[in-house]
Amino acid sequence: MNSAFRVLMVCTGNICRSPFAERLLHREFDYLAPGEFSVSSAGTHAVDGSPVQPEVLRLAAKRGIDMEGFTARSLEPSMIQEADLVLVMDRGHRRDVVMKAPKALRKTFTLREFARILPGVPPERSAAPAGRWHSLSALAPRYRNTPIGSAADDDVVDPVARSMKVYEQMDAQIISAIVSIVNWEARSG
Repeated sequence: MNSAFRVLMVCTGNICRSPFAERLLHREFDYLAPGEFSVSSAGTHAVDGSPVQPEVLRLAAKRGIDMEGFTARSLEPSMIQEADLVLVMDRGHRRDVVMKAPKALRKTFTLREFARILPGVPPERSAAPAGRWHSLSALAPRYRNTPIGSAADDDVVDPVARSMKVYEQMDAQIISAIVSIVNWEARSG
């Protein structure tokens, strides 16, 4: 087992939702437990080397999220297999991930689904953060059908080629989910 717990964020082009979520979660985890987590992202239909959308750069700057040097990369089966947890932006991405790596079903969730079920999963308090999250990734699939919230709310809206208002909706959805995830770890430690 590697020392860092590896999270892979996935969206379509890896130029909007997943890089924003990656950099935010990385920053928050690094603050709570430096070196315990590795967060990366990829896109199901990414054009390798593409830059982040300008609207996302504006939102990230407003939130103090460093997007410096980020470029898109295409999702490969090896990325999925190496990840301990795969967080996708919508249910279609979950299907795409599982088609590329069928054994990843148990460790693949939409970001908002994971945030919705996480409060019901008891933490392993005696473990270090990375160890706690390894236990969590084994336990979380059991809580998938917990009736907290609605599965219809599990997708993060795709704002590409839409108004700034939709980008702000994406921002709010990602922030809310990541706050829930980070709060779970903060309370567990």
